[in-house]
Amino acid sequence: MSQEKNEMEKRSERMINLFNMAAKSGMKIGQFSGPIPAFSKWLNGKFLSAKRGEVIIEFDVRPEMANPTGLLHGGMQCAMMDDTIGVMTTTLGYKGFLISVDFHVDYLGKVKVGEKVRVKGKMIREGRNIVHVIAELYNMEGDLIAAGNSNLLKTKYKPDFVKAVDKKLEFI
Repeated sequence: MSQEKNEMEKRSERMINLFNMAAKSGMKIGQFSGPIPAFSKWLNGKFLSAKRGEVIIEFDVRPEMANPTGLLHGGMQCAMMDDTIGVMTTTLGYKGFLISVDFHVDYLGKVKVGEKVRVKGKMIREGRNIVHVIAELYNMEGDLIAAGNSNLLKTKYKPDFVKAVDKKLEFI
């Protein structure tokens, strides 16, 4: 096994362990002490599970996330799915950041302020340069509220959280 592949597997394992430890403790992303993007902290999802290429995160639907009718705004649904996809990509163990080339969303239902949603982000295919992923947003009854898919481009940019993971810094 090449050294790069070995480092990738170790990085993937560290991220999965971190997310599952957070899930067991009920910790929300906003409580992480590491270099987490401010928007992710604001969304403040709670990890439910993680494995390579798949994560499930639960979000509270807050008043500031609503459209004028008191329902979860479509842009927020998209943001929750995009953020979950971003978190999921860290379980793949790549040294570089993956950026969205496109993101397609189908809005299929509604959620009210005060409710919770669960978002599942899943990797479908890893190509040499492009990773294809999907996200599904469910209400707590298990109804599909929104579904999205995206193609992500592998880059050489190493974000701060990857640097922290590589240095084995503590996030929680």
